[in-house]
Amino acid sequence: MRHLVGAQFLAESADGILTVVLPLYVLAATDSPLAMSLTATAQMLGGAVAGVIGGVFADRFDRQHVLRISYLARAILLVAAWAAGPVALVVLLGVAARVLGQLDNPSFDALIPLQAREDDLQQVLALRRFIQSVSIIVGPAIGALLAWLIDEKRTMVVAACLFVTSLVIHLRLRGLDTDLADRRRAQHGSDWVDLVRGMTIVVTTPFVRRLVLYWSLSLATVSMAMAAAAVWFEDTLEAPDYWYGLSVSAYGIGAALATLAFGGRRFRWSLPAILLAAAPCYAITAVVGVAAHVEWLMPIGWLLWGIAFGPEIVRAEPEFVERIEPESRGRAYAGMGVSMMLGLAAGYAVAGPMLDAFGARTTTLVTAVAILAVGGIWIGPLVRREAERTSQPATTATLAPEHPVAAVIGTSREPHPPC
Repeated sequence: MRHLVGAQFLAESADGILTVVLPLYVLAATDSPLAMSLTATAQMLGGAVAGVIGGVFADRFDRQHVLRISYLARAILLVAAWAAGPVALVVLLGVAARVLGQLDNPSFDALIPLQAREDDLQQVLALRRFIQSVSIIVGPAIGALLAWLIDEKRTMVVAACLFVTSLVIHLRLRGLDTDLADRRRAQHGSDWVDLVRGMTIVVTTPFVRRLVLYWSLSLATVSMAMAAAAVWFEDTLEAPDYWYGLSVSAYGIGAALATLAFGGRRFRWSLPAILLAAAPCYAITAVVGVAAHVEWLMPIGWLLWGIAFGPEIVRAEPEFVERIEPESRGRAYAGMGVSMMLGLAAGYAVAGPMLDAFGARTTTLVTAVAILAVGGIWIGPLVRREAERTSQPATTATLAPEHPVAAVIGTSREPHPPC
């Protein structure tokens, strides 16, 4: 587990570097917020396509092989971007390297539950998200600092070196994909079309459908906030590039601390209650960043944003995993990833014209209102859940504690709970 999450930490730190370096490179080369948002939109749409393919790969092939090939390809693309001359070619290669991340993410996400005993599932998943949050701290901070000290293109080479290191670690790890034979037997006779159709599990499972819709809409607002923040620092405050990286890192710090704090806890609140309570926190912290013309408010706001996200992911992901059959988890994670990429793409697509027309502060305020509206989709499930809880006899209102994951998530063992 230490080597597995360590390799992914390095790869996701490289992704964090690209998250900062690519928009800064486009903004510096074109001086156009619209061009920056279009680049991000293309990246997310490409990621959605790669996610569909990645889900198929994760369920049909050895997941470690998928990770190794992806790491190698991404390193090559970034070295080529460093060597390229025209801006359009640099952006194309950089976007391709980011897109391939959606090809390997389903394999890693589906590989992690295989390393956990049933009673450790929440803790192992929380560990995975903690490592992801730490990479959000490290990657953007390194990317922004190096972009300021050297330049964006040379920083891409640093990201390539991290991918190569992850590849070397995985070449030394063997035999982690323990249910590969079972998956192949379950899919015997299936063609590629059937495998792609397996993505519909996200749509046909009620809880998963609502959760993925919520996360997709939330990420649309996140992408709007990130695009607005880049313009806020660059054009409004004329601040150095590292402030943008520090803000993204501050979000990672908040998410890492919250994930670490809540990863082993048993929650008394239902998931709809947690998600509904988080929406105002997100809205307020988004506004904090543009409350005054000072650089340090944005990192503080995004730190609080990350803290609010911790209980949400710790509480929700075990429920997601419990509802998906092991042979379909790669496609289910891919389906979730595709939906999120589309949400991010939609947010960037909207943010570009808004930033050109109204500026970064107004765009951020609109984002805050949108976050509140997204949180409202949990009002109905929360009301129904409370009504059902109060109408149940005292002897059946709570779940027996012998199943630790079920005790944590506080739901029945039936496949389709009310929310």
